[in-house]
Amino acid sequence: MTTALEHAIEILSDPTVTLSDALRRLLVVARRIGADPLAEWIRNELNGYAPESAVPSYRREADLPIRLTFNGPMQSTHTVTLHRGDLPDELGGASEAPTLRQPAAELEKFAKLGNDPGFPLPVAWIQAYRHSAEKGHAPTIEMMILNHATVVVPRTYLHGIVDRIKSMALDLALSLEDVSPDVGSPGGPTVADSSRLAETVQVTLMQVYGDHATVTIGDQASVASGKSSTAVQIAQGDSDALLRAAAAYLDHEGIQDLADALAEDGDAPGEQTRTFLDKLKSGAYGLAGGITTNAAYDGLIQLFSLAFPNFTF
Repeated sequence: MTTALEHAIEILSDPTVTLSDALRRLLVVARRIGADPLAEWIRNELNGYAPESAVPSYRREADLPIRLTFNGPMQSTHTVTLHRGDLPDELGGASEAPTLRQPAAELEKFAKLGNDPGFPLPVAWIQAYRHSAEKGHAPTIEMMILNHATVVVPRTYLHGIVDRIKSMALDLALSLEDVSPDVGSPGGPTVADSSRLAETVQVTLMQVYGDHATVTIGDQASVASGKSSTAVQIAQGDSDALLRAAAAYLDHEGIQDLADALAEDGDAPGEQTRTFLDKLKSGAYGLAGGITTNAAYDGLIQLFSLAFPNFTF
């Protein structure tokens, strides 16, 4: 008999199944293992993100093109496409890419439109652009005036978001299977009784939300605060759990170097570990997607404080 997790993996692997249908299968698993933050992420993807809710980095970080439409004599029209980097500072910040809070089904629908969808910029921005152009600070066209401005959301960008969500969900499902084939089955392990399962979910959510994530997993989780903070249950002295959680911040090579440093220090942090952290802070190591150097350093310090509370940095 096919388990709920096996079914989720099968559906998430099928390119003909919509993202929404695939996520509903994973929602069953998330509810059964008691991973409330994971279930909330899936529900937000299915229903859309509320105005006050945190939005994943893949829905809010993009340098989207801005389409400017100028009008001139004899009903002439000219369209120019720019990016925020082409604009003066007083205009660039006001034209930041919109946060995509729509349900995943809508993103899939937008991606299949005949033209790239867009978000019109307000009249106040257009007026500010005109003033900037008069001063020679913004690109303009002789004898023409800007009347329309739109932040364009390329369909390729939307396809990329949909594919990324589905890939992350599939990768999580496969990682859950690595923990136990009984994950998601009635009576199977939950995040409350399996620290490894809790860590697997936490790492995924850190990758989902990027620099601003604060995630609590399980009733006994230790909560950390601050930018890119983590909340994951790690027993004191458990360097293996620390290295698994470090995947939220470091790429594979970085994790291996951290493991080597800990091994040289005798499986407890010492001078080699301090050297590794100093190099990390200087940007010497590759990072997980959506993570900055400072966020990775701060996150690892939080993990070390859980596993080795007496270690000083």
